[in-house]
Amino acid sequence: MATFRASWIATAGFLTLGLSLPAEAENISIPGYGDVTLSAVGNAGVLVHDGTLGATTEGDTHGQLQTVKSLVGVTWVWDIGYSHKLLANYAYGGEFTTLDRTFEDAKPFRSAIGVSNALGAFTYGKQPTGFFKYYGGLIDRSQDFYATGYTTANAGGVSAFDTLKYSTSYGRLAVDVDYRPAFIDGSSPLSNSFGISRQYRQYLGRFTFGGGYLHQEFRSGANDDVNRFGGAVEYGSEQWTFALGAHVVDDASAHDTRSYNLLGTFQLTQDNALHLSLAIIDDDDIYDSFLGGGYYIDHRIGSQWRVYSEGAVTRAEAAGGGNVAVNTQILVGVRFDFGNIFY
Repeated sequence: MATFRASWIATAGFLTLGLSLPAEAENISIPGYGDVTLSAVGNAGVLVHDGTLGATTEGDTHGQLQTVKSLVGVTWVWDIGYSHKLLANYAYGGEFTTLDRTFEDAKPFRSAIGVSNALGAFTYGKQPTGFFKYYGGLIDRSQDFYATGYTTANAGGVSAFDTLKYSTSYGRLAVDVDYRPAFIDGSSPLSNSFGISRQYRQYLGRFTFGGGYLHQEFRSGANDDVNRFGGAVEYGSEQWTFALGAHVVDDASAHDTRSYNLLGTFQLTQDNALHLSLAIIDDDDIYDSFLGGGYYIDHRIGSQWRVYSEGAVTRAEAAGGGNVAVNTQILVGVRFDFGNIFY
């Protein structure tokens, strides 16, 4: 209980500190050493579980006070001349944890260093793969769980690992190449990985195409190799977008996992947005049938505050028959963008 009270006090103090801060983080110039930008986000809410999303059995209902991707981050860019820039970014905080464990569960969320020039950027560190950026970014814009088909682990959700990345773009075409050799981290369950992903933006001013391939090898054995293929298309207007995607996970199990995803985003007013998602997973190893849906809705208050809710429901039937399980999660929260924490 003491830890719970301490976390509440610290969180309240963190939010109060930010009340006088601007929403937009500003660059801090260090003469001769580039520009540094510091930023932070405080995010907390009440999560109500009615079972576990994607489970083939129904669970009990309970509520929790949660923090959701509350982070402190720093980005550094140093123009060293000859058309080259040194890059670094670091973010630390809690991705999704109970409020009383805000500080105990905090950890590096993103960390990367690199260099860029006219040919692109070469970086190393814990960073999202191109598969996550260029495919997942079109069909998954939740804070945590509502795009159930993509974020379900067996259906394509990909955690961030230390990776070597080359990113480049030519006009509207962006390309990422990700490579992780086995010697980078001998304690990680992931050994080698390789991926290549692309995205073409605003074809005819409306369509965006994204897709990728990601190969992963795990240390537990040669049969634990995983290959992921995904592709999506998005149509966008001034007030709404609609995206359709599909991906395949080929692993050591007897059947491939296929997932189909829909995402619609709607700017209802200047201060209100709504996201709706639908997912179908076809995997005879785990499910005879799987259907998931979700929503995200928010309301902006000024330039820094955001009140929101997101939720999801899944209907799953275990492979080989059995009862149909319906599980839900709903989160109601508030987010505060601190901007530059020096001002």
